[in-house]
Amino acid sequence: MTAALFFLCAGIFTSVTILSAYQVFFVIAAALYTVKAFKEKNYQLPKSAWAILAFVFVAAISSTVNYDILEAPGKSFGRLKYYHMAIVTIFSMRYYLKDVSEKTLKILIHTFLFSIIVAGGYCLYQRLFMGLPRATALTETMRYGYGTGMILTILVGVALRPKILSYVNRPFLFTAILFCILGVWATLTRGAMLGFMCALPFSIYFWNKRIGIAVWIVSILLVGSLGGVYLFGNGNYGSRFLSNKDNASDTMRRSQWQSAFYAWKERPVLGWGLSNFASQGPRIKVQYDLEHKDYNDAHAHNIFLETAAGTGALGLTCFLAFFILWAFEMWTGPAVLKGLIVPFGVALLVSGQFEVILDANNSSMIMFIYGLSVVLRERLKA
Repeated sequence: MTAALFFLCAGIFTSVTILSAYQVFFVIAAALYTVKAFKEKNYQLPKSAWAILAFVFVAAISSTVNYDILEAPGKSFGRLKYYHMAIVTIFSMRYYLKDVSEKTLKILIHTFLFSIIVAGGYCLYQRLFMGLPRATALTETMRYGYGTGMILTILVGVALRPKILSYVNRPFLFTAILFCILGVWATLTRGAMLGFMCALPFSIYFWNKRIGIAVWIVSILLVGSLGGVYLFGNGNYGSRFLSNKDNASDTMRRSQWQSAFYAWKERPVLGWGLSNFASQGPRIKVQYDLEHKDYNDAHAHNIFLETAAGTGALGLTCFLAFFILWAFEMWTGPAVLKGLIVPFGVALLVSGQFEVILDANNSSMIMFIYGLSVVLRERLKA
């Protein structure tokens, strides 16, 4: 498990290949821990985990029913593994955290911080020295930008609380935060930045209510101003962060939203199969005379519309139940955990309105953080 977590920490923002090593080692370790959990009858799960299992069940049925039209059956069924990983992470971390040493945790966390600095540094290098208009990052622009925007909320939460993870080098932590911010800027991922801006007031509020309220006011004014420019501005400001609603990128994104909605409308109960929206996109754009008929992206640019198109109302209900129940469990949990995970969830849900962030890297990160948060809630409440 230590080897698995090392590759997870090293590969989330730097390499899909390195991350695949995490999955290999994790499957072996998690299988052993899961067997042990069932032998010792230590397999109780929170309600949010049961919602995940319900989603897996519905998604599997949807993909089976639509098997003959699945564009990539391996992809549709393969994506279910990330939700399974969330469940077995709970079983695994219950045992692993009891035995792992502080020295090992220190190495893992500092490996993670170092990988963040390397990934952000590379993005900065691409913008400043290679002259790229948008950094492509080590793992692809959107994948990196949105993942970084989410994890930034947890890093800020840890930075505000010196007593937790006290063995972490503080200058190293602040350097990682800086490179996260620079990385998001270099990739110009607006949805990721918006997600962080919406989540930051939560991070501050759970640390200090008075300062948090002030940050809330500033954040509302800033987001409102940017929203005004987006809705009513002319877009001629020389910055992607100040573009208006008629820019080509967003009109293409809206065409994907519309396509996903029509896909859901056509098969409202079980959808077209998990991660199979792209197989229907071109037809739908022609049939319903939508814009950007020549633009056929692999996803809907929205996690909820993507889920609805792929697994229908049943899948979407389970998917929403997972997030709602997880949020409730963290909100009613220990204060320190609420201060770390709730802002992460806010960033995830806001940024997920503009990008399907459940790719290989970010799914691995999100589901691991979910499983870890469940176990930490149990340990901190004990």
